[in-house]
This record gives sequence, C-alpha cells and structure tokens, in this order.
Amino acid sequence: MLDQTFEKIKKIQNIAELKLPVLFFGFAVWVSFPILGIIPLLLAIQLDLLRPSKKYSKLLSLNNLVLILIILTISIYLTSIDAFADTKVYLDIYDNLDRQSPFDNYISKDRFEVVLFLFFAVIHYLSNESTFWCLFSFALFNNSVIVFYISKNLSPRYYPTLLIILFSSYFYYSQVFYMRQFFSLVFVLAAIVSMESNWILFWIFSLLAIFSHTSSFIYIGVCLGVQSAGNISRIIKKIKWRKKDKIFLFIALALAVITLLYFVLQIYNNPKSIYRFIDSILELVPKAQISRSIQGRVENNDRRDTELFSLNIFLAIAILSVGIFIVSRNYKKITLKIWSFISIYLVSLLQILFILVTGFNQRIAYLFLAFFGLFFCIGLDDQKLNEPNKIKNFAVVSAITIFMAASNTFNFIGVQAKMQDIVGITFFDKHPLGVSLFDYIVYFFQSI
Repeated sequence: MLDQTFEKIKKIQNIAELKLPVLFFGFAVWVSFPILGIIPLLLAIQLDLLRPSKKYSKLLSLNNLVLILIILTISIYLTSIDAFADTKVYLDIYDNLDRQSPFDNYISKDRFEVVLFLFFAVIHYLSNESTFWCLFSFALFNNSVIVFYISKNLSPRYYPTLLIILFSSYFYYSQVFYMRQFFSLVFVLAAIVSMESNWILFWIFSLLAIFSHTSSFIYIGVCLGVQSAGNISRIIKKIKWRKKDKIFLFIALALAVITLLYFVLQIYNNPKSIYRFIDSILELVPKAQISRSIQGRVENNDRRDTELFSLNIFLAIAILSVGIFIVSRNYKKITLKIWSFISIYLVSLLQILFILVTGFNQRIAYLFLAFFGLFFCIGLDDQKLNEPNKIKNFAVVSAITIFMAASNTFNFIGVQAKMQDIVGITFFDKHPLGVSLFDYIVYFFQSI
C-alpha cells in the first residue's frame, strides 16, 4: 500500500494535487491537537487555491467550512486563558454591566474608549452575564473579521499563507490580554482594506478603532497620510518640472532626510531627551488622566516594556522578510492599502528600534508585533492576477514566505510545548498540547 502511495506521489504534476492528503493529515492532527491542526488545514486550503483553473469559492464551500472550524478552534482556545492583570480588569467591568452602563467605568469616563464595552454590554445581555461568552464572543468576532474580511481582501489567492504565519505567532494570542487595543487594531485593519473600495466603510471602521483605543490615531493618520501623498503625487506628475525645479526638490528632500537622521542620532545618544520633549507637550493633552498616566511612564522610565518585548530570532526573520518584500516589489502599480502596510511597517520598525534603545512603550509597534503575518501581503497581493510582473523576484518572495511560515510554526510548536514553564499568558492550565478535540468540545459545553 505504501508503494502504491509513493507511486502516485511520483506522478503528481501540480503541487495542488496534494490537497486531499494534506487535508486528511490536517484533520488527524486537529483531532489530536486542535491548536496545531489549524496549520495543516490552512495549508490544504492554500494548495487548493493554487490550482491553475481555481475559481474563488462560494459562500458554502469546503474551504469556508474548514475556516469556520479553524475560527471556532482558536476562539475556544482563547477562552481558556488564565485570566489575570488586564484581562481580569476587563472581566470585572463586564461583570458590573448589570449595575452600570458601558459609559460608567473609569476607562470610558477618562478616555471615552467605549466601543469594547458597548460590545460587552450586548454580549452581557444576550448571554445572561456569562463570562465564558464574553471571551468567546470577543475571540469569535475578531477572528471571523480577520479571516473572512481582512485576509481575503489582502490576498484572495494567498490568504491561507498569511493566516498560517499569523496564527502561529505567539504574540497574536495576547489579544485576550490587550483587549481594547487588539479590538481597535482589527478595526484599523478593516479600515485599511476598505480605503480603496468604500470610503464610508473606511471612516466607520476608523471611528470604531479610535473609540476603542486612542493609539489608533497613529495608524489612521498613516492611512490618511498615504492617501494625501497619493493625491499630491498625482498632482506633481501633472506639473511640467523644469530642471532647476527638480534640483531644488531633491535638495529639499536631502535636507529633510539629514534632519531626520540628526534627530534619530540625538535620541540614540541621549534617550532621555525624547522623554523631556514628550513631557513638554503633554500639557496640551485635554484628558488629565491620560496626561498623568503617560507622564508617569516618561518620568519613571522603568524600562518595563523591555521585559514585555523581546526581539527573538523569529521576529527578526519576520522583520527582515517584510523588508525584502518591500525591496522586491514593482512599484508601477501598487494599491493604497499596500502603501499603508509599508508605511506602518516603517513606523513600527522605528518604534521597535526605539524600544531596544529606551525600553519605552511598545504599544505603537503592537500592530506589527501581533499581526506581522498579514504584512506578508506586501509580497503576496495578487488581486489582479492578469497583470504580469506585478511583483519582482516572486521566486525569492515565495521561498522566504515558505521559510518564514515553517520557522514561525516551529517556534509556535516549541512555545506550546513549553507553556507550563511560561509566566503570564497561558492557556488550558498551561497544558495546551494535552487536550484533544474531545476535550475542546467538553470544555465548551461545560463552560456554557
């Protein structure tokens, strides 16, 4: 029987023909270790999408049914978190929603970041105050939007690859800890994929993001900056530039770059200078509570984010891979959302360097840290498949993507195996690989 199997494998002419074997293998792993089984299941979907004559699936299809199973698996997994610190704070607010409105907690009053608590209020009412349904609904909503709206719009043909890297990133599972910020970033990503198709949706998602967590102002500002730069670029192209005008423009750009590098060098040599600068402008912040909170971090400079953030080899590979994709691109035809991802990548890279130098505030880089799998769309966005040469060096991009997915998955398996030794965010009582699909089902029905 094995000989027959190998003979059939030898006759394979297209890698997509491996879809069914990989799918059956994926279900076997999923039944034994659900959180690991989602990776081969996504690989099976990717192989299906690589078929030369493949038409994008209808709503009711095997691929979408598998995606639903994957979303349910991740959502149940996330509800098993050992609630502590920030998660416990949010659950306490949720538990009090029978006595106070979503606007009455201290976060809503001080910052008016109320969207998450409005979401909680609906779940609180529909679930009869169930804590399990609070976490499960939160995870179900986030992952459904990411899978069916964000990833598919970023790369209709390669979205399973994006999701393999995303779902094998340990930082992604901090979503039940950084609830408000993660919730806001889902809306930021939804806004980015909507910015070319529907500006009404872009603004709706942007407002939801901003009123979920104010740090979203930075990302929405980057998107608006990209849109403005695109408009300015079109205007510049229509202008008939004289030779001396071009020389003046290049001199101005060179001065701007030199000035930026000078300030970066000053910050590197004297990190506390940036703290003093921030402290001087915080007087303009209208909300006193926010101002005092940030000023406290600036003044203490306790490097607490150095402990939360560690630049391991796998994150370094991800940063380098996305950078190579940016270099490999053909920029003759590029969408605004890809420009937005490139711009956010550069902002996040500066923030990561800033963390390493000063140890202050990793929140600005959180979008990249938690969602760097989606940034691979910079190299894999082929929405208009009939356009040739859209991405240069596609073989290099493909090889790096496969390597990144494999190394990230290897790291994820290692983290899951060592979960019992991890202090902080852990799942299934620090034994996530000791529970099977049956245990997931029992856990779900016992929890509801």
